[in-house]
Amino acid sequence: MQPQTRPSANYDWLLTWTDWSAREDRRLEAVFDLATFLQRSQAAQGSWSLDFLSWKCERLVSDGCWYEARLEHRHDRTDVRVVLDR
Repeated sequence: MQPQTRPSANYDWLLTWTDWSAREDRRLEAVFDLATFLQRSQAAQGSWSLDFLSWKCERLVSDGCWYEARLEHRHDRTDVRVVLDR
């Protein structure tokens, strides 16, 4: 019996996300609760950032868009801030 493998994380839902906020530097951003971000992406907490790095490099090559994601720790939760540079 072969071990079950976890499906790969998928961040393509960000490609159709419509609730971006404009920033002063002409980039776009969206903020998600970490749990929501992981659920939408089907990602594991321990490996999501490496998976996201691979995904954003693919997007840069295919679309010419650059995505950044960083954790922001609040006193009551952790958020993921995603920035899109077109």
